[in-house]
Amino acid sequence: MTKHRRDRRSSPAPTKTAPPLGFLGRGGRFVSRHHRWFAIVWVLLIVLAGYLNGLYGKSLSDSFRINGTDSQAAYDLMADRFQGQEGATATVVYQVPDGQSLTDAANAKVVADVTDALSKADGVASVPNPISSDPKEALAQYAANLDADQAAAVNALAPDLPPSLSSDGRTAYATVTFTDTLVDLMEAQPINPDEEATAYDNPYNTLQKAVDSVDTGPVTVAIGGPVADSWNAPVSWWANHADEVGLALGAILLLVAFGSLFGMAIPIATALFGAVVASGFVYLLASIISVSSAAPPVTLMISIGVGLDYSLLIVTRYRSFLAEGYEPHDAVGMAMASAGKAAVFAGLTVCIALLGLLLVPIPLVQTLGVAAAIGVAVMILAATTLLPTLLGFAGNKIDRVRLPFNKEDPDADPEKSFWGRFAHTMSNRPWFSLLGGLAVLVVLAFPFLSIDFGMPDDSSQPSDLSQRTAFVEIDSAFGPGTNGPLVVAVALPTDDPGNFESALTTLDPVSKAVAALQPPNTVEGIQYSVGPIPNDVNATTAVIYSLTPTTGPDDQATTELVERLRSDLATATSGTQLEAHVGGNTATLIDLTKLVVQYLPYVIAAVVLGSFILLTLVFRSILVPLKAAFMNLISISAAYGVVVAVFQWGWARQVVGLSETIPIVSFVPLVMFVILFGLSMDYEVFLMSRIREEWDRTHEPRTSVVLGVANTARVITTAALIMIAVFASFITNANPTVKLIGFGMAVAVLIDSTIVRMVLVPAIMELLGKRAWWFPTWLEWLPKLDVEGPSSPAPAATPATPAAGPTPPSATGADAER
Repeated sequence: MTKHRRDRRSSPAPTKTAPPLGFLGRGGRFVSRHHRWFAIVWVLLIVLAGYLNGLYGKSLSDSFRINGTDSQAAYDLMADRFQGQEGATATVVYQVPDGQSLTDAANAKVVADVTDALSKADGVASVPNPISSDPKEALAQYAANLDADQAAAVNALAPDLPPSLSSDGRTAYATVTFTDTLVDLMEAQPINPDEEATAYDNPYNTLQKAVDSVDTGPVTVAIGGPVADSWNAPVSWWANHADEVGLALGAILLLVAFGSLFGMAIPIATALFGAVVASGFVYLLASIISVSSAAPPVTLMISIGVGLDYSLLIVTRYRSFLAEGYEPHDAVGMAMASAGKAAVFAGLTVCIALLGLLLVPIPLVQTLGVAAAIGVAVMILAATTLLPTLLGFAGNKIDRVRLPFNKEDPDADPEKSFWGRFAHTMSNRPWFSLLGGLAVLVVLAFPFLSIDFGMPDDSSQPSDLSQRTAFVEIDSAFGPGTNGPLVVAVALPTDDPGNFESALTTLDPVSKAVAALQPPNTVEGIQYSVGPIPNDVNATTAVIYSLTPTTGPDDQATTELVERLRSDLATATSGTQLEAHVGGNTATLIDLTKLVVQYLPYVIAAVVLGSFILLTLVFRSILVPLKAAFMNLISISAAYGVVVAVFQWGWARQVVGLSETIPIVSFVPLVMFVILFGLSMDYEVFLMSRIREEWDRTHEPRTSVVLGVANTARVITTAALIMIAVFASFITNANPTVKLIGFGMAVAVLIDSTIVRMVLVPAIMELLGKRAWWFPTWLEWLPKLDVEGPSSPAPAATPATPAAGPTPPSATGADAER
């Protein structure tokens, strides 16, 4: 095997002339030579981003629409014909110890006092007393004044109504209704993720203060429901500062990898300033269209990650060319013409993957993909303009401030480095490496076959949150379905609306289908049915039914009930002017899961196809893109499997701080796929572009693979460690969904950067040999996207003698493995 040695950067004096450069190389050299002007441009961009942040920082939306679904139709119907009745709600749960009852005089007074305090709280429209207004109690009091026959008829209705006081008298609940909608409340009093809910003004704190103003004695009062879920979220310093933590850890890793202060500072500055500009453009987008409040943090996370990746690769090649005797501006141009191209095309694959979310007909999911793609596009711009600007300022001084312990042999043979020897081992036993690596991935992916899509409920929240207490108490006292009621909204003709009495006759088929005014459990799966409730008793154009399922929100039986109800309602309204829809939070989550599962294959197909075409144009190969697509799919499946094993099966769940097993949130695999596929393609382009570069130089399959791995393994490892550190910091968040995302992303990057890139790729490339670069002649008309760019001339048989002078430390990636 041909040896490949490099002269180390032993003198800053330029001794070589740069070869002819393409557009990107010439552009990088131009930016480097005129770095002061481009620095001014970037300062203006950063100032503009800060201005956009301040101007449009509150333009984000937390509204959640799923167009084309039955649950959204129910919401739209209620918003249109029940105007003024869609105020935000919270649930207040009262409970006393065993042996006591809330109907005891002292305890009943506490409930009355709390109810009175809540009713006087700012923004509260109504709150009933769950004891005095309990429907069964009210009917009993009403029946007491009737004759025997009438009393018997009224009392017969009591079992049909859901109670607000438990049968043992220990637990009661009431719904607090606000005058404003939840979205309006969020706009007026935004959520502060850095503060406990009771530390600043918000609707939940308003309710909690009202409760605290009463001496409740033995009565415990817990606040749950949408208001509590929105504001009373777990506060995690690590999760709220994950980007800062990621940057700090990235700085440490870069400092160790490069061994120089400037070598570390330049990638950090590029990623940070690029992320700031990206955030500004996301806020500008939010001023034009509705953008999710999750978009800025997701964009920031991805921007910092890819920014560090791209900067790490380019700075590595810059230092490599600088060490070989090229003038700094020429070294910048050559780095941009090689590593810069790889970064650009890697970024394009990430953008393609993220834009795959546009195929999912959920507006806020679509804008999440667009916002993240904007962040990556800005990072491509930063890597091709801001980074050369900073390198223009640094010049030969990039290695001036060094770590004293970062010493390396300037003549070290890359093939004899750790990663070179490792690649040799994988190539020497390709079938063993391939089958062994695939076996590990298949075992890890196996739990994915039993994935259970759903949405974690409040029972999986930390035990010190009031909404978990409220959820568990209601579940225990009233049944699991009480925490996930369904709403059936029915539209009646509007041309000549009749009164409610006439509407009842028209609605009779619907009422029977939902078991209205019938004993509990008359219809399978429905424990209680309340309604119909009209929007106007004199001109009834719509009614709603409130249904209490017998099973909980995440139970498969509840999903089956919703589907069955929709089928029965379609039959009941067939041939009539009635229009019925099933809604409620539970129905919405069911529709969301169904929609995600329906469109996930299309997103996967589009992303894989787009990436395949791009890689085909880049590498002029059919087998290399096919290999990349297959490896990425199986590695992501393995990450899904690990997520299922920990979060759904409960294996080692205590390690991630999870108290209960939870279903896999339906949109998480979708978001994970597009992000991880793009990031995996980053590593694929970095590695394969260097292998192709060595192949074009040597035309020896094993040599090109070994040198490609040896020259990129450290940069990929360093970049992966940075990504893992950022993603893993989210595991400390008490919110189970955030834990799931952070854990899944960290595991996926770990699997991809180790088993896939370092084990499977060398083995597959060894087995393919020269066939890896086969390209059919009938496709020669396709344009060639050159990623490799100029490289150093092939070394002579005898290694060159290093020039005299001090030897700078090696770089990561292309140089640091020596």
